[in-house]
Amino acid sequence: MKKKLFALLLSVAMMLSLAACGEKGSDPTPSTAPSAAGENTSAPADGIKDFGGAELVVATWGWAEAGLKALAADFESAYNCTIVVDPTSGNGDRLNKLMAEKNDPTADVALLTKSFAEVGIQSDLFEKVDTGVVTSLGNLYDFAQDKNGYGPCYSVCRYGIMYDAAALKKAGVEAPASYQDLFDDKYAGMVALPDMTSTAGPYILVAMAEAMGDSQEDVSAAMGLMQEKKDNIDLWYSASSDVVNAFTTGEACITVFMDINMPGLINSGLDMVWTDAAEGSFAAPATVNVVKNCKNPELAQLFVQYLIADLTQSKIAEAMNEAPVNKNATMPEELKTYLAFGEEAIGALKEFDEAFITNAKAEWIDTFQRTVNVR
Repeated sequence: MKKKLFALLLSVAMMLSLAACGEKGSDPTPSTAPSAAGENTSAPADGIKDFGGAELVVATWGWAEAGLKALAADFESAYNCTIVVDPTSGNGDRLNKLMAEKNDPTADVALLTKSFAEVGIQSDLFEKVDTGVVTSLGNLYDFAQDKNGYGPCYSVCRYGIMYDAAALKKAGVEAPASYQDLFDDKYAGMVALPDMTSTAGPYILVAMAEAMGDSQEDVSAAMGLMQEKKDNIDLWYSASSDVVNAFTTGEACITVFMDINMPGLINSGLDMVWTDAAEGSFAAPATVNVVKNCKNPELAQLFVQYLIADLTQSKIAEAMNEAPVNKNATMPEELKTYLAFGEEAIGALKEFDEAFITNAKAEWIDTFQRTVNVR
């Protein structure tokens, strides 16, 4: 028991210091009456509680602020409240702040990738959802529901291999087909990969370990490949902006990256191609959790329900550029070209044991920093 507790505390400390993704048919998404000008009124609709202008603080990524505010406009109108976004650059920064404020949190709701949310759960940062309020859980895909009753996923991105086809053609090399391929000498100096403190780093490690005949319990072969070929990797990244900069400057032309970044890279003039790695593209779900001891717990629970309700989920791709996780959601056809949508696409995504990874991550980070991410 002491070893498990020590591993968890060490994992949390290293991640924070090193890191810079109801019943079926029930959809109580608040509705608001339009004003004469055609806009939603600020007064709550009949039967919906008026929160008297309360401010609900939502901790999320800085780049997600505008999209979240647009998505939450109907919620603000319905409950007479204001969504205040507390932006941070990455999961680690957000988790660090939540831990520092554990006894007197400024945030009411926290949005984190599933792997970082698991650390928060084990650190007793979150309340379980109130199923009397959060009634649309049954409409979510299984992976989006937390088996222990904590906050569900509200969206999903996927990681896979993407590359600049023009740059590979100029270099005279064929496209990679697997994560293991990325360490091949012929791609030396072309590749940007997530480091072990990120969401995706451990996923790649485990995916390669399994493909090489090992498991999450024994990643030695996969870590050994990283150690042997570490100098072939041009960039170990911890922030999405690092990858975008590397591609736009020509420093890198191959990466394992989120699908939501494809449009931006294409619009910058790059000949981007997505491929599902032989080991499998994997899900990077984003969760919504109510912060324990927050100032607006009732409103926070209502916001969780709002984010996963059918109507909101049908808007999430356009507002947030992320795929919905509600089975009843719809999505514009043009967004289905790069976002995972529907049972077939969602079912094809590789999933991981987040609790195991959380407990193993400290050791993996330590080994990675000492033997791989060194120059």
